[in-house]
Amino acid sequence: MAVTKIHSISRSTKDAIKYIINPDKTMHGLLVSSNYCAVETAPAEYEMTAYLSSSINGNYERVGGRFVDSELRRKSAKSYHLIQSFSPDDHVTPEEAHEIGLQLMRELLGNDFEFVIATHVDKHHIHNHIVFNAYSLTTLKKFRSQPYITANRIKEISNRLTAEHGLSVSLKRDEQLDKNGFVHERDRHQSFRAELRRRLRFIASRATSPAMFEQLCEQMEITTSQRGQNRGYRLPEQQRNIRDKSLSDTGSFTTEGIKQTTAENAQNQKRLIPLIDDVYEMCDSLDDLTFLLRQEHDVTLKRQRNGSYQFTFHDGTKVPDGLLPTGYQIAFMSEHWHDPSALKETQPVSDILAEYQAQTKSKMTNTETLMNLSEDQVLSVDKKGALVQLEVPGEGRLTVHLNRYELRGKPDQLQVALQANYYYTLTDQSGERPRAVSIRGEALIHAIDLDQGLDPELVKVPPQAVLGHSDKGLTITLPDAGYERVFFPNDAVSYDRLHQQYTVQVGDHWHYNATPFATLDTPEPKSVSLTGEALKPALKKTQPTLGRWLIANRQRQYMQAQRADVSRLSSTLGELRANHITDLPSLGRQVTAVKAQLHDVQQKIESLHAKITTYNDLAKFVFARNHYQPIIDKIEDVSPKEQQRLTKKYHHEIQLYETAVMHLHNRNFNPLLTNEEMASVITDQEKTLRSLEQSLKQQTIMVTKWEDIAGLMNDLQDVPTQEEREQQQHEHDIER
Repeated sequence: MAVTKIHSISRSTKDAIKYIINPDKTMHGLLVSSNYCAVETAPAEYEMTAYLSSSINGNYERVGGRFVDSELRRKSAKSYHLIQSFSPDDHVTPEEAHEIGLQLMRELLGNDFEFVIATHVDKHHIHNHIVFNAYSLTTLKKFRSQPYITANRIKEISNRLTAEHGLSVSLKRDEQLDKNGFVHERDRHQSFRAELRRRLRFIASRATSPAMFEQLCEQMEITTSQRGQNRGYRLPEQQRNIRDKSLSDTGSFTTEGIKQTTAENAQNQKRLIPLIDDVYEMCDSLDDLTFLLRQEHDVTLKRQRNGSYQFTFHDGTKVPDGLLPTGYQIAFMSEHWHDPSALKETQPVSDILAEYQAQTKSKMTNTETLMNLSEDQVLSVDKKGALVQLEVPGEGRLTVHLNRYELRGKPDQLQVALQANYYYTLTDQSGERPRAVSIRGEALIHAIDLDQGLDPELVKVPPQAVLGHSDKGLTITLPDAGYERVFFPNDAVSYDRLHQQYTVQVGDHWHYNATPFATLDTPEPKSVSLTGEALKPALKKTQPTLGRWLIANRQRQYMQAQRADVSRLSSTLGELRANHITDLPSLGRQVTAVKAQLHDVQQKIESLHAKITTYNDLAKFVFARNHYQPIIDKIEDVSPKEQQRLTKKYHHEIQLYETAVMHLHNRNFNPLLTNEEMASVITDQEKTLRSLEQSLKQQTIMVTKWEDIAGLMNDLQDVPTQEEREQQQHEHDIER
């Protein structure tokens, strides 16, 4: 498998490209390619595209930032450098590695950015270097690089591509599984780094001085060390320190960063405490405190999802409850409403580690769901993971790469441990442009079951258990099982009006949101996730009647469902009448027609997308030529001595001008168009593209509507669907 890294370039793109195209490393330049730029003039073309972008969209370069070690952080990226290194065990050829790198960039960037790719063969492992422009040639917007998210996306694409090329699969599937075992812990180095970040951010939100920061680190079981200007952090069982600069791009955990953060915390604490003192004597409850802070000082107090509280000033400054002294924290104030003097008394220091663990408990105890993978779903397996392909409802056939630490099981039966609340990226390579789909683990669990033909069990809900039914789903209660509320989304609920009976779909591995009954120990219980396997026994038990009000409630729900059905039928009949559709064949033709229109819009968008990219590739040279033409004219109109001075002064601008003129000449395009004329065309093309994208949304809605109408008419006439007709024909053929 290949290892990938990416970092931004904020200084010299020219030096980076010069390094990666070194002939001694790239078989004399044979392993160098480019996209929408010439290798020799790529740095200049990147700069021209950036100028074109600022001319059309305005200049939104990041300004300011934090100085760390006399260096300004958060500089605006000019380009990005991506490295893809292959294992020597892969025995990948230079040409194949180069092609994988090109596929990676096409999928990551959608063929919208200029880039130069070079494959280096000077070391024992082959690796790709790719430098791509920070500005899109199509949208003229900057590449959005998100910490960790972008790097993970690149890794997922690279892993899948190398798996598709069969790299690292030298052994048979069973032998490889037996060798790897696939019972791995998560990458400990990465987990240490992630856990350190979480703990340090928690500490940084509470410390009001560097000394307090050190004390809280000790309480949070973090060992700190100082070596020159660098700080190191280490958790228990961690063998090596992790440097401060590698834990934050903004220098938050360096010595200077800690001083600045704690100083801001101290200022916010000093600002908030007098405001609380001012209103606390008039408060008898948390509602009173919230209201008076808002009314008197324009400070908002809200409870966060993790159970903590946060104050927000009118200027947007946020102060977590934990930043305040113990006496001013909500938990303490709630027990001393009639004793204002208690706030000033010295209170025992709270257990910050226990508080941190309580707030992150939901994340730390996220349970895994083991799913069996069928042999036809697993495309390939290697030491880094497995490549899996399956049908995802509503999305089509997609491919996902599952990491090795997610795989379990014996060699003859591969399993994957999925987190219901995590997001997984799947890709579709069937179209002209690769498509990435991000879905929750719960949706992936459903898809794996359905792709294997494991339909969920239909379980009838006891009428007494129903609490309510809305547009979102069905809410029931299961007192015998200890759950006050259990929620089923609408796509898993059906209702029999004749027998007034609800039926829900319950899959053994599927998850359902439930809220336990409150107890003295847990007066505000948090929602939990129940698997279908745990839910079925409770559902099948008869529940006690909850009260007469439920009869009226069910009757109201029945009437609402009936009105919705009547409205749907009325709307359907109106559409059929308006389009002069009188039979099922004509309805089928209408569905086919709207699908064809949808496809036509998709084709127009693809065509216009390519046209815009080609036009902008030309426009960048025109804009650069026109921008630097006054300098050239000025140099030509002065004395030779002055020309020499100006030529030296404007050396870079002259190079850009000559590059632009050369490319325009090579393309036989030399009209003296103004920037305004070119910009007008670019703006018109963008408007046309937005209009087509809006049409695509409307046409997609239209296709969904007519498919729904066709499904309703089939239900009313008891006509089998296309799949049912094919199944009946298949069974008939077998009988024959």
